Amino acid sequence: MKSWNPEAVEAMLAAQGIRLAPGRAAKIAAALNAAAVADPLRAALELEADLTGYLLALERCK
Repeated sequence: MKSWNPEAVEAMLAAQGIRLAPGRAAKIAAALNAAAVADPLRAALELEADLTGYLLALERCK
């Protein structure tokens, strides 16, 4: 199971041109890790397959 850390989340989003408020990357990483623990197969299929696309869509919906 992949474990996300705030630095990885922030770097991944920065590569897509998305800047986060302070502390936001830690919250996103915690949510991704919690989802993976709650349902590892679903998390692997949905989030790890296209995490940047998922987060970009989330950002656009704000």
